Amino acid sequence: MFHHQLVLGLKRFFYGARGEPYRIGGRTLRYLPGTGPVRTRYARSRNNNARYDALQTLWLSAHLNEGDAALDIGAHSGVYTILMAARCGHTGQVVAFEPDPYARELLAKNVALNPEIKGPTVEGCACSDEIGEGTLFSRGGNSQSSLVRSAVEFSPAHHSEEIWVPTVTLDSYISEHHLRVPRCVKIDAEGAEIRILKGATQLLASDADIVCELHPYAWNAFGNTFTELKQLAAAAGRRIHYLDQDAEIGDRPEYGTVLLERCS
Repeated sequence: MFHHQLVLGLKRFFYGARGEPYRIGGRTLRYLPGTGPVRTRYARSRNNNARYDALQTLWLSAHLNEGDAALDIGAHSGVYTILMAARCGHTGQVVAFEPDPYARELLAKNVALNPEIKGPTVEGCACSDEIGEGTLFSRGGNSQSSLVRSAVEFSPAHHSEEIWVPTVTLDSYISEHHLRVPRCVKIDAEGAEIRILKGATQLLASDADIVCELHPYAWNAFGNTFTELKQLAAAAGRRIHYLDQDAEIGDRPEYGTVLLERCS
């Protein structure tokens, strides 16, 4: 922890207001130190978190092009939002959903560090299976803000702030805002992923490519099960497999990033 804080402090001193540069897909993107993507050289890392994050960066970079539309659900500080906006270009369209106001502040700063890209539309609502409202549990904008307390407070020492947020379904949002079918959709919602997909059956039935981070440890608190996820995928003619594997997911899902890939 001390080493990490030391490196972060040095980066903040060195890069200052310019932001830390990341070379991705032929473009140099900039982020506040500590908020950028995992370097793509970690795509073969034995650390699951680092490997999946690096693979996700490579996947998005390879699947988005000028003029595409993309959705970033659970955008946090804009790690992938910035990449999406750079790849989709000035004729494309990117919408980022981030209900945590602290994380949105970081996202806005990272967008400002990249003035050459077309800024994304940023929504402060949470995606779910119903239109309404909910309580977001936040620990100051860290990457684990969630609509259930247990996904944020892992021990008695973890205290979260309760924030009221509106909720929308992806299908209703896309329809009401007359959005084109997205080329790519990224979902990282700390356990709410099944609820989000239940509110996105039309999106699932489309040709959109969907990459989703799974948080099975939080599903019980959300009232969801792996069976529901498999049923949603099957009904849409999709298969589920981890980003670093070709085989379909087994019967015991673990934390990781999956593709909800259309069956040929």
